[in-house]
Amino acid sequence: MKHWAVRLSVLILIILAARQPDLALQNPGKVISYKGLVQPTDYRGVTNETCTANRLTSVEHPFIENTLPAIEKAFELGADTVHLNVHATADKQLAIFHDWTLDCRTNGEGVTSKQTMEYLKSLDAGYGYSVGEEEVYPLRDKGVGLIPSLTEVLTKFPEKSFLLNVKTAGPESIEVLTSHLNKLTAEQRSRISFMGIQSVSEEIVEQFPEQMTYSKEVGKRCLVKYIFIGWSRYYPGSCSNTTLVIPEQFGRILWGWPEQFAARAQQNGSEVYLYQTKQPYSSSSDLREQGIGLFTADMYGLTEGAKSK
Repeated sequence: MKHWAVRLSVLILIILAARQPDLALQNPGKVISYKGLVQPTDYRGVTNETCTANRLTSVEHPFIENTLPAIEKAFELGADTVHLNVHATADKQLAIFHDWTLDCRTNGEGVTSKQTMEYLKSLDAGYGYSVGEEEVYPLRDKGVGLIPSLTEVLTKFPEKSFLLNVKTAGPESIEVLTSHLNKLTAEQRSRISFMGIQSVSEEIVEQFPEQMTYSKEVGKRCLVKYIFIGWSRYYPGSCSNTTLVIPEQFGRILWGWPEQFAARAQQNGSEVYLYQTKQPYSSSSDLREQGIGLFTADMYGLTEGAKSK
């Protein structure tokens, strides 16, 4: 008899949870432009060791990722936020550049974080980009002096928002990063969010509790809990006050996807984005009207898609 009572109680709870009124969506989804603007790239079989600069499938525009012109154009095309890669340098600055080393994309050599900002400024940021196996270098000599510092970016775009992927860890890098954050006002910091290495995110939150951060580890903890208990309308604390970046194939198994999941996230201070950086823009997975933002590498495709509606 006890077992039947427990089962009945659980069933009633499920029915009550399912009958709860839907939450109102507060805002439509936003757009994050991946590295400003990138060229179409073949990512098949890519690992952490792969040089993607020599895997371009075509050159669709004159912009080089992670540079001021690319950032500016991304905002012109409608990006709400621009994603950038950041390294602490040997002279305690923060450089905007993708790779751990310089050999793939530039005419320089060595570990990025062991160089000075002055040296990085002397390099050609477009040197290593080539299309397929043709050994054609369409961006060579067009990126000299274009590797910017984070200070330059924030100065040029004082009212814009950025998602920073910190690529270097360790006490020295974290010290450089937090030193820079201390120089910003609370309002300036509110336009910056972070993703990437878990230890970096933890240190940022410890010193700046209001700062939005995201890491794969946080995402896993959040979403695993939500998958098991999201049906009850419970929203895990690990999913709150953060930027949730969700792989495209993963969203459909989340309770209330897309609109109710987005509404719950927004009610708890979070923004949700669908990760679509390794393929052309697809209107079928553009869920901004349902509250899910788009993390895309194809701002031109997104713009053309909006025109065709």
